[in-house]
Amino acid sequence: MTTREVNSRLPAEERRAQLVRAALTLAEQEGFGSVTIRRVADTAGVSLGVVHYCFENKEELMGAAISNVVASLGEATQAVYAQSAEGVEHTQGIEGLREMIRNGLAAMWVLIEETPNVQLLTYEITTYALRLRPHDHDGSKTLAGRQYVVSDTVATDFLVNSAAFTGTEWTESPDYLARLSVAMIDGVVLRWLVDRDSESANRQLVDLVDFFVGKAVAKG
Repeated sequence: MTTREVNSRLPAEERRAQLVRAALTLAEQEGFGSVTIRRVADTAGVSLGVVHYCFENKEELMGAAISNVVASLGEATQAVYAQSAEGVEHTQGIEGLREMIRNGLAAMWVLIEETPNVQLLTYEITTYALRLRPHDHDGSKTLAGRQYVVSDTVATDFLVNSAAFTGTEWTESPDYLARLSVAMIDGVVLRWLVDRDSESANRQLVDLVDFFVGKAVAKG
């Protein structure tokens, strides 16, 4: 029995997951432009018919792949932010908040440096999706918008929890500050992908910590 024959007998959900992994493998190695239904079929070791059975077209397949990337990054970021709370249980006030945000960004940066191809993929997702739906003004519903909905939610939760944990409060809306932090970090990451200057990136993150701590006060 050939590999194609074995793969073609997988349950539908496993088959879809297999095809998504194949699409992401191609995208990480060569970019979204390299992904075609035929190449996904070849990478997964299945027939074209199997791919078309699971996904109506390339857009649907890429939508599933993007959702997979966004969910994975969201889970990973939540995990590193949760770890950042360790060791600061006795530190309160603005300095405690500073320490917690610094720990969170440091842990996040380790994840980023360990997954440069995935980070690059998130920028490709944005441009790819915007070209598909250039006139869709409800950004939260586009393929590009999904990753920002997740990123904003994770960042908001982190900011709210950090303030509650350290007895501080934000002077501006956590939702707005989360959106701002995601935009700033996006810029830092993109520049790092270009020049791989980790020292400069870490200095920028220190400045980000100072900026956001300046938007908080200790509770009464």
